[in-house]
Amino acid sequence: MSLFVFAYTNSFWQMGLDFLSKEKTFHKCLYKKHFLQTSFCILSLLCCYMLTDILKFYTGDVLEFHGPEGTGKTEMLYHLTARCILPKSEGGLEVEVVFIDTDYHFDMLRLVTVLEHRLPQSSEEMVKHCLGRLFLVYCSSSTQLLLTLCSLETMLCRHPSVCLLILDSLSAFYWIDRVNGGESVNLQESTLRKCSQLLEKLVNEYRLVLFATTQSIMQKASNPEEGPSCARNCLSDVDVDCRPYLCKAWQRVVKHRILFSKQNDSRAGNQFSLLSRHLKSTNVKKHFFTIGESGVEFC
Repeated sequence: MSLFVFAYTNSFWQMGLDFLSKEKTFHKCLYKKHFLQTSFCILSLLCCYMLTDILKFYTGDVLEFHGPEGTGKTEMLYHLTARCILPKSEGGLEVEVVFIDTDYHFDMLRLVTVLEHRLPQSSEEMVKHCLGRLFLVYCSSSTQLLLTLCSLETMLCRHPSVCLLILDSLSAFYWIDRVNGGESVNLQESTLRKCSQLLEKLVNEYRLVLFATTQSIMQKASNPEEGPSCARNCLSDVDVDCRPYLCKAWQRVVKHRILFSKQNDSRAGNQFSLLSRHLKSTNVKKHFFTIGESGVEFC
């Protein structure tokens, strides 16, 4: 497994800027040569495993997984990650993934278990080889997240086979930033706004697909007419409040919002649902899935 350890010092930051200025152009040329292959790879992933009959999107798109804790968002990210890093001979895509963990909830043993169930002849060496395509980054504050995204372009230039960028979760520092910003909404949202702009830049320039999770932290509106259009359209379909609360810069970047919820019906057992909505259309569809030892399975 590849692991980034970022030392947030002036010397490191200056060194990164110097390196980027010298080699950015060269590596971007290499990246463009590899672009078509990796783009088609990630589209194959999304077509085969993420129900593109309802999720019609392309490289360069940004998708938000939204829902309360315990509704399967992170498990779905393990599902996507496993499909990317598995070898082509085993039904995977053999591409690289950058996973940014801000909640410190990433469970390496869980991902290994999912990989082992999807490898017909699982071995420690093969699992390690798959994990070598995963770049795991931990961030403990919005400032660290911002610095990580600033440094990420250098890594993307050097690893053109990176197709998928995952951020779990983008809302981890919401309350901390609100407190640190005082009464000024502009200061409260300042760091997240810069992060959103950088994410948009990285996704567009390097033709990535970005999945970011956000937690349901707002109370559900009692009257759907009082909420925004997103809430009016989906509150009747899923028991999740999808009112946007992050900064407008992030709302502008997101193209698809996928709402996760857990079925309350006792007959459904360990069943979850996802409701997909393209933010520029009124088409909303709902699908069900279960989570077992082998990972996500759609019903």
